[in-house]
Amino acid sequence: MDISFERRDGELILKYEPDFGVGDILKRLKNKEKLWIKRTFKVRRELLRAGGKNEFEDCLCFKIGTVDEGYSCIDSEVIETVHKFFFSNDIKLTNKMFVAYQNISILRKIDDVIERDLYIGGDWEKLGGISAEVFQQLVRIFPKTTELKRYTEYRIANCIKEFLPECDKFKGIYEKHIEKKRNTLKPIQLDTNIEIEAAQFKTVRDELTEMLNCAYGYGEKAWQDKIHKVLRLLYPQYILFTREIVFKGCDGYDKQPDYLMVDANGFVDVLEIKKPDVQLLTKQASYRNNYVPVREFSGAIQQIEKYIYCLNSVDGNKEVIKKKLAGLLPNSVTIEILNPKGILLAGRSKEFNEQEMRDFELIKRQYKNIADIMTYDDLLMRVNNIAAALEQNKRMGSE
Repeated sequence: MDISFERRDGELILKYEPDFGVGDILKRLKNKEKLWIKRTFKVRRELLRAGGKNEFEDCLCFKIGTVDEGYSCIDSEVIETVHKFFFSNDIKLTNKMFVAYQNISILRKIDDVIERDLYIGGDWEKLGGISAEVFQQLVRIFPKTTELKRYTEYRIANCIKEFLPECDKFKGIYEKHIEKKRNTLKPIQLDTNIEIEAAQFKTVRDELTEMLNCAYGYGEKAWQDKIHKVLRLLYPQYILFTREIVFKGCDGYDKQPDYLMVDANGFVDVLEIKKPDVQLLTKQASYRNNYVPVREFSGAIQQIEKYIYCLNSVDGNKEVIKKKLAGLLPNSVTIEILNPKGILLAGRSKEFNEQEMRDFELIKRQYKNIADIMTYDDLLMRVNNIAAALEQNKRMGSE
């Protein structure tokens, strides 16, 4: 019993070659019976399509979905799923993508654990789906007969091992099988990804060093545009950095942070970027010769705290932000404003003495609402450390 797939004239066609001819199947379809193919595709007479030159002799063709620009959609009624499944048109569909051991439907099993339509391949990130590589990985790890047998033995033995100690061996057998299977799975392009990341961070490190050497040549906005791209690499949890978002302040004046950031779960945070020439600390006798923040630095901190307070407290701000950000994010991301955090980048610290470093650290720890206060030297050190670690991982992977 062979099946294959074809896209033609806007329809997704399932080509079915039964083991014992098509005569009996055609009779059942004529009698308006519904037919299961490999217990996965439920077809009926209305879905029957012409099969070509030797129509209905040894192959039956059924429409099981539609083909639109970019994606092929599987008919939910045919596969009996709650959600729709969309496969990018550049994916060659095969039997193994739909049918597992003992004719178990892979898509119905996936349907049991998802809560939305699923896009596979193509522009999957924008549509909140999964890549073709991830789907292929899922197909490869789908449980086989041996795994189910081992798991069943383990569950039964676990219930009765207290009374029949010899059954305890099945736990080890099952875990050994799972470990063996795990070791056979090849990480998706892991080595390639490390090489790309290493090259990326090396480039960023070199560009950041060059920028800091000629920081006076940039206006503040141009500087912020360049630097925020570095921060995107250091904070990969954020999927959006956007400027020009204005909201109401608690003092009646509009507020506009340098950037609003949105993480993968939809939570909004605030980013402020000051130039490297901002002075951070000054030493005053009135503070027992301790270093304290200068007015511009403490003002930047208070500015972030005010943004956070206004986002949390001023009526209407949450709805304004949600409306302005909605079109910039995938439909699957719901904007949430719940105790936002702030990131402040300002000034240099490479010339700090020991006391300045200690006092600067104490100042940073005083502001709980601000997730990260760092200087450009902190930023450069982090980029350097990540680049070095990636280079080391790349070397270890090649040995």
